Amino acid sequence: MTKICSHCQALKWSGETPGMCCSNGKVKLPPLGSPPGLLESLISGKTSESKHFLDNIRKYNSCFQMTSFGTSQKVDDSGFMPTFRVQGQVYHRVGSLLPPSNEEHKFLQIYFMGDDRKEVQQRCKNMPGVREDIVKKLQQMVHEHNPYVKSFKTALQRIPSDQLKVIIRADKKPAGEHARRFNEPVTNEVAIVIAGNEFERRDIVLEKQSGQLQRVSEIHRSYDAL
Repeated sequence: MTKICSHCQALKWSGETPGMCCSNGKVKLPPLGSPPGLLESLISGKTSESKHFLDNIRKYNSCFQMTSFGTSQKVDDSGFMPTFRVQGQVYHRVGSLLPPSNEEHKFLQIYFMGDDRKEVQQRCKNMPGVREDIVKKLQQMVHEHNPYVKSFKTALQRIPSDQLKVIIRADKKPAGEHARRFNEPVTNEVAIVIAGNEFERRDIVLEKQSGQLQRVSEIHRSYDAL
């Protein structure tokens, strides 16, 4: 990608249409903010810690995922080079905020263990090969900067009974904004605590404690972030 857009500085392929990225300067996006200092250091590749992190980045990412991965069909090829091939549709599922009795915390539930040390230990137990000191620092960063974690924790504290649920609206937008505008989620918009079944099919409904999994709609704006 050697071509650079003169308007937005996007990197482009040599045969790419000139105005495809920003409509020749008509579309203007705010610049991306800098990542937290810890993350910026870990992806620099300049230290032994950073090199270890980059070599194992998929494991560290899996330590903090909030949903589980699934597919409608899979084919496992054994042998010298084991292969996992996906056929059909790929999807993600999310469980309740708290695990059923006598079960270990998994995925999103780890964020609600209430003990930072046990939370780190559970992540390392679930994903062998990661360094506990790095997981501890990443965990602190996620708790501090991730709006979903902040919102879920606040919502959980407000749920007095198992009859109430946390809802992540599929089409939530700030008051006064255009209906089709895609807005970056902020803490007070992500989760809503409601009673009953007042939600749409594409909404993400999180129960306080349940053994059931629900599928996250792939067109929900929080899908990739979760």
